[in-house]
Amino acid sequence: MGCCDGLSKCFLITFGIFFLLFGGACIGGGIFVIVYKNDILILARSATEGAVDSVDTPSLLESAAYVLIATGAFVVFISFVGCCGACLKSKCLLRIYVVIIGLMILLEIAAVVLVIVYKDKLETYAKDNLLTMLNDNYIGPYSTSNAISLAFDLAQIVFTCCGVVNQTEYASINTWNTTYAYDSGGGVYVTATATIPLTCCQFNNKDAFPDDMTTFLNSMVDNQCPVTQAGAHTTGCYDALKEEFNKYFSILIGIASGIAGLQVFGFISACCLMKEDEKREEVI
Repeated sequence: MGCCDGLSKCFLITFGIFFLLFGGACIGGGIFVIVYKNDILILARSATEGAVDSVDTPSLLESAAYVLIATGAFVVFISFVGCCGACLKSKCLLRIYVVIIGLMILLEIAAVVLVIVYKDKLETYAKDNLLTMLNDNYIGPYSTSNAISLAFDLAQIVFTCCGVVNQTEYASINTWNTTYAYDSGGGVYVTATATIPLTCCQFNNKDAFPDDMTTFLNSMVDNQCPVTQAGAHTTGCYDALKEEFNKYFSILIGIASGIAGLQVFGFISACCLMKEDEKREEVI
């Protein structure tokens, strides 16, 4: 057995065992979610004070679980084929492995190329969809009954942003509660029309939202901000999220490159094993 043969076999078996465990973990996680779905929902509802009820959470959980199980099963299948092909030196199994891994590599390359070529169009599509979600679902920070509306409020607080592109979008949205009352001094409250949600303003105690609204509202830096927009966030949430994503982009690229590298090595190793097997057959 040649050096290439031995190294390829060793790599494929090690690679296969690692991903067998990973695939098994995915399947186990998916099954756990399906079996304990009700318990997870109870915990989610208690953590969000019922905000998860506004979306079909059981269906979302089940869908996520089935996707996890399907992904795990696919990974287990490929790993099993690779391991068995390497151990038994089966040409049939190795060919199946090479074809599947080769197709995956080609699809990943195609996906990267498409993202690069259509980057601007994808960004426009993402912004348009977020704007549609904001227009159709935003009801304001006084209610947490809509999960999408709550998500926008949380994003505006956490990432110090306002709207999808900027705060002017709220002028054309008629679904949110614009009634705003603030203390003008001496305990005299004035009712005014908000031009932006209060979550677009600066707060000293961000963590209080949405569980303790009284503490949260009392920590507003300028209590007239929702009306006058003084000191409001001017950065759109799309750009803020994009900037946050860019902080971890190099890590994601590293992980993706590592996985792609393992796939390429697996592909080469399987090809080497098949080549060595063909050479032995020719000698015989």
